[in-house]
Amino acid sequence: MPPLLTVTHRKGIYLPEADLWLDPHFSVERAFISHAHSDHVARHAVTFASELTLELMRARYGVKESSTFHPLPMREVFEWEGWQMRLFPAGHIVGSAMLHLTRLSDGATLLYTGDYKLRQGLSSERCELLPADTLIMETTFGLPQFHFPPTAEIVASMLKWVRETLDEGHIPVLLGYSLGKAQEILCALGEAGLPVMVHKSILEMTTVVAPLLGQLPTYRLFDAAEARGHVLLFPPSGARSQAIRKLKVCRTAMLSGWAMQSGAKYRYQVDEVFPLSDHADYPELLETVATVKPRRVYLVHGYTQEFAADLRARGYEAWTLERADQLEIPLETAPRPSLEEPPSSSAAEPPEKPDQLARWAQVCSQAAAESSRLKKVALLADYLRALAEPADLALAVRYCAGLLFDPAAGEGPLNTGWAIIRRALQELSGLSDAEYRTLSRSQADAGRTAYLVLSRALSKNPTMAAPQSLDLQATDALFRSLRAARGPAPKTQRLREALATLSPHTGSWLVRLMTGELRMGSKEGLIEEAVAAAFAQPAEAVREAAMLSGDIGHAATLAREARLHEAAPRPHVPIKVMLASPEETAADIWQRLIRDEKAAEATSAHSVWLEDKYDGIRAQLHVSGGRVEIYTRDLKPIGLQFPEVMQAAQGISAEVILDGEIIAYAEDKKLSFFDLQKRLGRRDQADLFLPSDISVRYVVFDLLWLNGRPLLDQSLESRRVALEGLVLPTGLTLIEVQRVTSTVEIEAAFMAARRRNNEGLIAKDPASVYSPGRRGKSWLKLKKAFATLDVVVVKAEQGSGKRSHVLSDYTFAVRDEHSALRVIGKAYSGLTDVEIETLTEHFTATTLSQKGRVRTVIPDTVLEIAFDSIQPSDRHDSGLSLRFPRIKAIRTDKRPEEIDTLAYARKLAGVAS
Repeated sequence: MPPLLTVTHRKGIYLPEADLWLDPHFSVERAFISHAHSDHVARHAVTFASELTLELMRARYGVKESSTFHPLPMREVFEWEGWQMRLFPAGHIVGSAMLHLTRLSDGATLLYTGDYKLRQGLSSERCELLPADTLIMETTFGLPQFHFPPTAEIVASMLKWVRETLDEGHIPVLLGYSLGKAQEILCALGEAGLPVMVHKSILEMTTVVAPLLGQLPTYRLFDAAEARGHVLLFPPSGARSQAIRKLKVCRTAMLSGWAMQSGAKYRYQVDEVFPLSDHADYPELLETVATVKPRRVYLVHGYTQEFAADLRARGYEAWTLERADQLEIPLETAPRPSLEEPPSSSAAEPPEKPDQLARWAQVCSQAAAESSRLKKVALLADYLRALAEPADLALAVRYCAGLLFDPAAGEGPLNTGWAIIRRALQELSGLSDAEYRTLSRSQADAGRTAYLVLSRALSKNPTMAAPQSLDLQATDALFRSLRAARGPAPKTQRLREALATLSPHTGSWLVRLMTGELRMGSKEGLIEEAVAAAFAQPAEAVREAAMLSGDIGHAATLAREARLHEAAPRPHVPIKVMLASPEETAADIWQRLIRDEKAAEATSAHSVWLEDKYDGIRAQLHVSGGRVEIYTRDLKPIGLQFPEVMQAAQGISAEVILDGEIIAYAEDKKLSFFDLQKRLGRRDQADLFLPSDISVRYVVFDLLWLNGRPLLDQSLESRRVALEGLVLPTGLTLIEVQRVTSTVEIEAAFMAARRRNNEGLIAKDPASVYSPGRRGKSWLKLKKAFATLDVVVVKAEQGSGKRSHVLSDYTFAVRDEHSALRVIGKAYSGLTDVEIETLTEHFTATTLSQKGRVRTVIPDTVLEIAFDSIQPSDRHDSGLSLRFPRIKAIRTDKRPEEIDTLAYARKLAGVAS
């Protein structure tokens, strides 16, 4: 008997004797590609595949002229370098093939299934199995619970749902991958006589394979204006697309083998699921092994460990290629725990006292599901109004706003990140790292992931969730104990114990709160409106009180007692800074601030107040009671990072709250924000960033509080007079003010500010009061657009929250002098939802490799990127980094060869090539 072929797994399946890779996710010298799905396609020097797979690859991904392709007809023998190769239908999708390999020297054989199924598909050839000494097979559904109903039964159920949806005046949307599942669905609809509209990507793939399919329905490209009365066929990413959401009468159904799992509707966020799959189910996997009669079986994808243990129990030598086999763990023959649906209404969980966490979670869930902002506000207002204790009200309001503690109290962070939350969830559920990663990536949402994991934990241990719930005070105590715990082990234990007492729904909202992912809408504005509605107070007064007190929870207690007027700034409670609105030109600024321009020019009585706009960190300096602290614009203390400013501020004789900017200097030369940013987040600034090398100064431009007296309601001119009356110690500088009386003077002042290496100008109305947190028209900024860069996208990353179904974060590059691509930044803002969805389809189809949520893509998409500045940085391999990059446009008119060069980017940065 000949020795078995050697099979290894080095981030992919490799046959070293044949020097052949099987479906690798990255470029190699020589590879076999079993089918044309993007997760099996990469660019190789030599590629073997079926004729149809290569045709689909050309249509979908394009090919390199330098590559060598061997299109192999089904069942025909192809000999090369001492090997005999034959392809046989795999039954997965059109063109999918199994590889049967024979070593000519001794006749040893190997069968690689790729993705496959044995039952007859509607759009693909029936699978054909050949005996082999070695079998490499996929086990996506390698558990006994995955026993699919007959295809005819699934199709009948789907058609019944489609017709009922149409009869009720809704539009049925069937979701399936553009290549494979979409054609299967079209064939299922073939005899139904229903008109079908398909997504663009589905139309493109179907056009290629239509001659090979049987009877198809009448189908055409999706047109929203004429969608009623049609069945819509979209890829899964289209379920939450703008096109579907705007129709408002759509009902969605996912077609997937994972529909066999309870909770699949929630997992996919659809109205219905049908278990139509392109993969073999559990009985077919067993039948495959019995038919092939291998001496050894290697398993890839899915439940490899479990199915390997099953085969070993049946007398086969079976091993997983993807992770270590655990021989000591017997296979669970019982079905896996179900994942229950989350509650969709208040009746889904037992009624509980209004001060319990479960009630808070229930209200948040209802508010998140409600599309109307008015109804969201009403739901939250009713809940807040029912809270009897002031402490409960303050906590509930903070939690609704996504805050764990009183932000005005200066309390430290929770320091319980995703690693600890993940470990607590895994310890409760028994999920492996790989299983957890798969589930988390499929959801891209903290709450949905936690719900599914906790549901699994509950099904394994029904006594886990005792009939109790944390009340709000106990929740606060939990957070404080987590913050006080030292090290990940005690934090994990404390969190696990808390989650074990909660229902999956309540636990999932606790995780949402801890991770800052409530996703109920605009958090602060929404909660402020809810507080106002709950206690019949003006929303503007609630907003003002929250800004001044630094805590929406405290503002809520004042609103309940009709004492909002008592809110006032106080030292060491940071308030939100007043913001400036952008304007494009000096003329726009003049027009905004001097409305009667002719009168101004005639009398010269009106003027505009100008200050330089620095490239630094906006900071609030509080000095009171012998204590000094610096706060960022997002109200976080950063004094430890700037000891020289803290020391200088000790020399202020008055008690003050100052508004200003921290700027960096070296050798008396003003540096950029990039240099200053290096000091943020460091624990020991004195050692890691020596003041003797780079120092900072605090430039003061406003006075908000002086010796117990708030100055916010006074005019800027009055505040300036009070500010000039202070004696500022060395290290603190009063900003210079220039008063101008014409557009020409504004333009000249702007150019002078740029020559001083500042970003531009801030124009202010001298009569303006200080409005915390607002971007009104009393302060305006003139910061003319910097040059843009044309770049090419090299990586696309899955978004989160409402963008969890799309690729919305793009890493981009420029070309160096050798035409190599060098990464220079990453951007995720500037595009519309429709543009992002279009790019998602493109990048999904042009993925070269994938690691976690990040896909490396074919560099063929050019973007125009705007940014505030560009500086040297070791963050990227270009040696440069952009500040505040945003996407200005998708440049469909430009080819990747036409993008900007690294030399040009260095020129903009002022760096020598």
